[in-house]
Amino acid sequence: MTQLPFQLWPAIDIIDGKPVRLFKGDYSQKTEYSNTFESLAKTFSEFAFGVHIIDLDGAKEGKPVNINAIEVIIDTLKSVNSNALVEVGGGIRNLENLETLFNIGVSRCIIGTSALNDPKFLAGALKKYSSEKIIVGVDCRNRKVATHGWETESNISDVEFITTLEKLGIKIINYTDISTDGTLEGSAIEIFNELHAKFPNITFIGSGGIATIDDIQEVKNTEISGIIFGKAFYEKRITIDELNNFNTQYDTKFKTE
Repeated sequence: MTQLPFQLWPAIDIIDGKPVRLFKGDYSQKTEYSNTFESLAKTFSEFAFGVHIIDLDGAKEGKPVNINAIEVIIDTLKSVNSNALVEVGGGIRNLENLETLFNIGVSRCIIGTSALNDPKFLAGALKKYSSEKIIVGVDCRNRKVATHGWETESNISDVEFITTLEKLGIKIINYTDISTDGTLEGSAIEIFNELHAKFPNITFIGSGGIATIDDIQEVKNTEISGIIFGKAFYEKRITIDELNNFNTQYDTKFKTE
């Protein structure tokens, strides 16, 4: 098996067909950005391992909503690199939702709320599509799993949940520490290291808190496999030149054999 490079996953969160970022997952603390989806996709294709898309309307409504916007992003990426990787989450609750997203070119789907509330659905999705195409978003506040667009907190700890996911056959997890998300205050390095040590056979992609290229470097120095980031790029705290230089140094961009 070829060793994958450290993975950079720039994020596009969508509300009402527009790119946004939230502060600590709070829908009332939303920042809209003027970037077009086409320009973001073209820029991200220069350095990214893949593009991480969250349909925030879908996360609240329980079904994918911003399909047209997602298609624009995918079509633009594929026009630059036909093998571009795109992962999408938000409102995926059944096999029909998955089929819709895979049919428009999504590479892998992120199941969040339903992974906790409907393990039979998750098992069925894994059986139909495999652990390369079905991944789980573990989003936690104070180490407790949050669902429904992060608006509902459970009493399930991250370790307990991930233990269950591993038994079901999940191989890739996006882990978000909600308390750092959108804060630009640095990532949950200690949590990332702890989870990798506990679950060495799972590929973890971290998310939350990235403010500078040094923060990305700090995550790379851990044992997890990649980082999702957005706000720091949109607010020009991380430049495209810095990301391209990072790619040149570490060969982070997705390639096919």
